[in-house]
Amino acid sequence: MTYAVIYTDNADIHGTYPTRADAVRVLREIVGHKPELADEVGLRPYSAGRPAGAFEAASDVLRGTIGQQQQFV
Repeated sequence: MTYAVIYTDNADIHGTYPTRADAVRVLREIVGHKPELADEVGLRPYSAGRPAGAFEAASDVLRGTIGQQQQFV
């Protein structure tokens, strides 16, 4: 099984990774630099070049491990 990190707005694949842990590390780096992308980037598992599971947004994968953006009124 491999994991692809995908941007949802245009379905661009950022990269593919041999383990879920590797893909999660990359998601954490992306969202760490641009927190506003937490719902726009995520991962999806593949097996033999075909989807093997549902897309998971970074906001779900990293839930509880990423800081919330502050909003000022």
